[in-house]
Amino acid sequence: MGFFHELRLFFIGEKPATKAESRLLRKIDTTILTFVCLSQFVNYLDRQNLANAYVSGMKEELGFQGTQYNQAVSIFTAGYIIGGIPNALIVSSNRIRLSIWFPFCCMMWGMLTLGLGFTKHVYQVEVIRFFQAIFESSTFAGSHYILGAWYKPSELGKRACLITAASNGGILFSGVLQGGIQSTLDGKCGLSGWRWLMIIDSLITAPIWILGFLTFPEQVTPANTRAFYITEEERRQAVDRLPPHKPTKLDWNVFMKVGRDWRFYAFTIMFSLNTNMEFAGLYSIMSLYLKWAKTYTVQQINYYPLGTTAVTIAGTAFFALWTDYTKSRWWVNIVMALCAGLSSILLLVWDIPLGLKYFAYYFAGLGYIGQAVNFAWANEVCRDDDQLRALTLYSMVYGSNVTIAWFNIALFPVTDAPRFRNGMIAVIVTCVISPPMAIVLRHYDLKRRTKLAGLVHVLPEDQVASTVPAIEEKQDDKGLGQGDVQDTQQQIKVTTVLAA
Repeated sequence: MGFFHELRLFFIGEKPATKAESRLLRKIDTTILTFVCLSQFVNYLDRQNLANAYVSGMKEELGFQGTQYNQAVSIFTAGYIIGGIPNALIVSSNRIRLSIWFPFCCMMWGMLTLGLGFTKHVYQVEVIRFFQAIFESSTFAGSHYILGAWYKPSELGKRACLITAASNGGILFSGVLQGGIQSTLDGKCGLSGWRWLMIIDSLITAPIWILGFLTFPEQVTPANTRAFYITEEERRQAVDRLPPHKPTKLDWNVFMKVGRDWRFYAFTIMFSLNTNMEFAGLYSIMSLYLKWAKTYTVQQINYYPLGTTAVTIAGTAFFALWTDYTKSRWWVNIVMALCAGLSSILLLVWDIPLGLKYFAYYFAGLGYIGQAVNFAWANEVCRDDDQLRALTLYSMVYGSNVTIAWFNIALFPVTDAPRFRNGMIAVIVTCVISPPMAIVLRHYDLKRRTKLAGLVHVLPEDQVASTVPAIEEKQDDKGLGQGDVQDTQQQIKVTTVLAA
């Protein structure tokens, strides 16, 4: 009984308290979670296709020279950066219907993907990728923000893991699709295989944005939703099941408020740095190695790197489940640094057996395991303030893309393939710096919670609400953030409050 109970907790989590909550959770999973996961799948499917196309004939057909491929990747990153903050404000404002905005963005990047299939010059690829990135920048951090508005902290890791798995599933499927297309459609109707990839990717994207227009809720938070499948009773239950939350308003003071909060900087800097550990997937280094070797077919060049993606999906799932089970997330950054560090050291040495080289490429997929976990961690720590949470999540993506933009050009140019010596050294340095940052972040978060807990006495649950005004009066004197009250309210309900 004990073993199977713990097994259920690990894979599924706590059983909902009532049948009504179970029914509500199923509705949220089958509508909101399904759409954000599918949109992430086609997002990365449409994004990864450039790398697959480049090694499958696009380079020669469009005449890519020198580092033009890196330029195309960096231009995409620039578009992603430019679109990030406006999208953060749109998502957190509650003034624009997300049931229109999210599916619209999905529709636009799908149509731009179709346009890539008919390009004739490199500059056309760069222009399309720039605007594609602006629309794609709405979805990754936005999806995590929405999960934070609907799910309990104990439910976040698993759902965040599904988003990362869906993203990497898109990468994996893109390689499989390009390999299959190369064998069956290359040359059909006068179109190269890589052009068919863009057309088919666009067609796959279409049903997803249609689904979004039909089912996605118009507002982020349960309190404001008018989704047809959520009853009024379920709407109230969706609010009550979450930690108490003081609504915040979007105004011009939001930037000053967020700019004074250490959580914004801590998560942004740490995640931006950790992005370097995702080098195996970000810069398609195994695909470029296989193309450089000149002994592999186009199909093999597309198929063999998928092992890295498979390791990423499996590793992300395991650690997301484990951190939900243990209710502790910070330590995954240490594991991630060890894995990425070992892979980059092996690839830096380079003159190693072929089997060990393949191991290094595949093991590097574990450099992604902190992605879902750190977004779930940030969602939990910043849950008390809508704008802080939105800007922090989007800023994490923003900062990571700034890192990618200059790493891609300076440290992983295609002209350095296959060894990427400077890039591997930079990754090793990152793996040394990252764990202490996670430890410091955890320390300050524990300090914040302890300080907050010292403001109140343990009260029965029915007296929690009456305590809130007193906490709010004291929060400025204690140097706490605007919405830190929420953490204390939840803590009163579930645990013994620590001494001040």
